[in-house]
Order: sequence, then structure tokens, then C-alpha cells
Amino acid sequence: MKLFAWLLVRVFFRRVEIEGAERLDTARPTVLVANHRNGLVDAVLLLATLPRSPRFLGKSTLFAIPPLWPLLKLARVVPVHRTEDRGAGARNAKAFVASRAIPSDGGMLAVFPEGISHNEPALQRLHTGAARIALEASVDDGVRNLDTVAVALVYDAKSRFRSTALLRVGTPQPVQGWNQAYRTDGPGTVRALTDDLATRLRSVGPDHDSWKQAEYFSQLAEIVARPADDVLPHDVRLARQQHIAEALAEAERTGHRYAAMDALADAFKTYRRDLSLLGLTDAQVAASYRSGHLPWMATLSLFRVAVALPFAAAGAVVHAVPYLLVRTAARLPRNEGIRSTVKILGCLCTFTLTYALVGFAVGQHVGPGLGILAGIAAPACGYLAVRVAERVKRTGRAIDGARFVRERGQLARSVRANRAAVVDAARSVLDTDEGTRPERTPIAVAP
Repeated sequence: MKLFAWLLVRVFFRRVEIEGAERLDTARPTVLVANHRNGLVDAVLLLATLPRSPRFLGKSTLFAIPPLWPLLKLARVVPVHRTEDRGAGARNAKAFVASRAIPSDGGMLAVFPEGISHNEPALQRLHTGAARIALEASVDDGVRNLDTVAVALVYDAKSRFRSTALLRVGTPQPVQGWNQAYRTDGPGTVRALTDDLATRLRSVGPDHDSWKQAEYFSQLAEIVARPADDVLPHDVRLARQQHIAEALAEAERTGHRYAAMDALADAFKTYRRDLSLLGLTDAQVAASYRSGHLPWMATLSLFRVAVALPFAAAGAVVHAVPYLLVRTAARLPRNEGIRSTVKILGCLCTFTLTYALVGFAVGQHVGPGLGILAGIAAPACGYLAVRVAERVKRTGRAIDGARFVRERGQLARSVRANRAAVVDAARSVLDTDEGTRPERTPIAVAP
């Protein structure tokens, strides 16, 4: 299942970053809690990228979805029933016993304590299940060295195909320190540990008052995080971008440096207007396009595209119909996290069926051996089509940016000056506030 999840993540996301993975001691029993903003994708991402394989608690209603049921069984997900379901109490009691057995055996149990995938910018109130399981395992089952750990899942555009994701692993905390309090006051200690888990989740993940605020600081942070001396347009690391966004949001929350924040807002408004009027991205404006690099990059990209084009074209043809079907279906749910779930499950089902049909058709007309080869080659060609499209788009943007700098020199210098004003204004805020927050270094696990 871990390899299968890794393949899904590799296709769905263009890049995944993870920080703090070394904190997860593979020898210690662990209860992991994570925020839940992207439906099934949250669990797949944890399973694919963490250095150890967690087992999950999941709503029993998920087992009623035909394409999902076998995957849940393979992942050994423990079903949890809704309170209103008939017999939920007795079945959930068994589920809690099964959940406690996972850390008792030295494993890792992963829980989404918000209870449901949501579209809110802030962490929702946590249910007490994760804390209860951890305390019961530690006290009632005598599990030694049991840790709880908070993991934040961050997405730059959670339902968009080929976007970027970030996992932040917090510092594991032993449950043992809560044991005596739990023996004295069980319900109160469960609630206190739940509140502690919520605090730790907020410390490792974004927690904004509104999506407008989240988008504002994210866009600002992207500008500040991007080096101004990149030869060609490049994406910034999501970890670095989020670190700066959170520092700026913290500065606003604590009321520090009002004048500097106002100056930053004014500079950003001017620069954002420039980008909108010119139809450019910050990456295109920030790149230096030093002589010789762009022609070489464009030539190399065109060569690679030319070599891959026949296979990529075949992949595009094979995947066109199922991709359009899934994209249409994914527009129906209002919940953005459900859209991601529809996309990843829909692609899994429709693409698998397509590969089987391709293999069968080729096998009937050419031979079984070539049919099997065609079924295996189809997904590879599809992935190649995606990479070719991304390369063409990236090269085109670099050429457009270089043309703007070369042909509209005075305007380009003015826009870059406005960009520099944004960076300087942000640094005047961060000089005081960012230094109090630890720097995080991302590790790319799915480039």
C-alpha cells in the first residue's frame, strides 16, 4: 500500500516537501494527529511520505464506497461509526480497542481529530478520540514510551492537479507525563491533552482568520521567499513560503509595527497591480535572464520534447476521455477536499479500466505479449505527456519573461523596483518578528 500511495502522490502532485521526518522514531509507539483539509488525499499523502507506515481511523461510511472499500481493507483502516448509527456505541468500543492495539504493538496510529475534511482556514475543534486512545494505551494497556506527534498538511492549491504539498512533523511528546493526571481525572485529562494537541497542530501548520488573509500572506511570502537573482523563473519552496507567511501573520496578530505593515500593504497593492496589467507572474519578473542561459535551456527543452513527443502524444490520446470524465465529475462537489478525493479515486478507477481495455484491444489484434506491454506502457506515456506539457509551459513562461525584460526595459525596471519595495517592506517587519521563529529546512521527496 505504501508503494501504491507513493505512485498516486507522485502523479497527483508536482512536488511534495517534508520537514521534520527524522523526528519520527521508528522504534517508539506513536499516535499521530493531523489536520484534515483535503479528504482522502490527506491519508494518502501521510502513507506515501512518512518514513513509517501509519494505520488510520476512518469513517465507516467510507467502506460503503465500492472503489474505496478494497483500498481501506488493504490499508487496514479501523472503521469508526457515527453516533446516530444503530449499534454505534458497541462497534466504536471495539474500534477503540483495535486502535489501542496498534501502538501497543509498537505501531503508529494516525487520526484526523477534526473529524471531517473541511474548507476552513483555521483548525477546527478537535474530538477527544486521539487523546483518549493515547491515554488508555499508556495507562490501561501499559504501553511504554508512547508518543503523540502533530503533523500539519499544507497545500498551495489542494484540489489542483500537479500542485505542491508540504508535510510538517512536529516534535513528539511522551504521553507518560499525563498518566497520573488521567488516573485522578480521566475526562478532564483527555480534554486537556486534546487541547494540547490542538496547540501543537497550530504551531506546525497554518491557522488563519479567513481565506482572504491566508491568500494575502501566502502571495506576499512567495515574493519574499523567491531569490531575485535566479537566472530563470523557478517556483519557491512551499516550506519557506509558509514560514514567511506565518511570520507576517503573527506580526499582524500581535500588533507589531503598524506603520511597516501599512507600508507593506501599499507596496504589495502596487506590485500586484503591475503583474495583473502585464499578465506576468512574480517568477517571470524576478528572474535575471543572464545572457546565454535561456537559449541553452530552450534548446535543451525543445530537444527533450521532440524526443518524448510521440510517446507523450500517445499518452494524451489514451488518457483524454477518462481525464475529461473525471474533471467533469470533480466539479460537482462543493467541498474542495471532496473534489480532490473524486479526482484521485476517479483517475484510479477510470485509468485502470482504460489500461485494461488498451491491453485487451492490442492483445486481440497483435498478440497477448504486446497487449501486456501496451497496458504497462500506457500509464508511463500518460505521465510523460504531463511532464512534457509542464516543460513546454515552463519554457514558454521563461521566454515571455525574457522578452518583457529585453523589449520593455524601462517598464521592467519600474516593475522590478516595485517588487523590491515589497521585499524591503516585508523585511522591515520580519527583522523583528521572523527571527523569533525557528527556520525549517524542507526535504523534497517527490521532485
